[in-house]
Amino acid sequence: MPINPDATLIPDKAEVWIALKADVANIDDLIPATPDDDLAALGWEHSGLVDDKKGIPLDPSIEVKEYDAFGHPNFRVKLRKGKLKSGFTVFEINAVTRKFVLPGSTGKRIGIPKDVQIYVLYRFVDEDRSTVWVSLTPAAVEVKSHGGVVEGELSFAECVVHHTANADSDVFEVVDGSSDDVVKTFTIPGGVTAYTVTAGADTTTSITAKTKAALQSALRALPSVQALPTPGVTVEGPDGGPLVATFTGPISPVSAAGTGGTVVVS
Repeated sequence: MPINPDATLIPDKAEVWIALKADVANIDDLIPATPDDDLAALGWEHSGLVDDKKGIPLDPSIEVKEYDAFGHPNFRVKLRKGKLKSGFTVFEINAVTRKFVLPGSTGKRIGIPKDVQIYVLYRFVDEDRSTVWVSLTPAAVEVKSHGGVVEGELSFAECVVHHTANADSDVFEVVDGSSDDVVKTFTIPGGVTAYTVTAGADTTTSITAKTKAALQSALRALPSVQALPTPGVTVEGPDGGPLVATFTGPISPVSAAGTGGTVVVS
């Protein structure tokens, strides 16, 4: 299998946005359609500067239960009670961080640690690729440590988010460049001798080979596909089909016309 360096993650910058549980009626309304959406307009609040060295760590853990029998130690192992924590370290003392960093009874007071429930959104960028993680359920945010007041030193608040999971055991919704991809499956009967595909406003030349390479080449030649983010479309599947075409952005309609049979697009 060939390597794909573009599938690695080397973040250049990151942002932390929060929303108090009490301010969110339905988290689905706060999930952006694309990573570059206006998060403030959706209801998120920006925490300000965050520590780039500590970053946004993920701390997964799970209970390991080992079962022993006479003469057969560790004959079975089960994993249960999985947990996930994330974290960030804020530098700014502002109206947003005051809501979860030792909040007091008013904005002018500092309080003892207490149960503050938030939704958190992480947005990070690797060169020209932006990605967003949105927590799907509210979680307690703990101030793990505080920089206090030290002469000549930058103060900080190191925070840990104790995530809960939804009914599907999911913690984050991922929004990235593939979020608006369009996937179409082409089922080509054996009697089909040739076919064409319409994608957007353009139609391919006649395609006679029932291979992923032939379909991909024909689609990539279309102006409507070339207008999508590179590479426009990728096709996978065995010779003879079904062939699965993944377009890198919204495109409609996508249909096919066959000679000698009906090519089904789903």
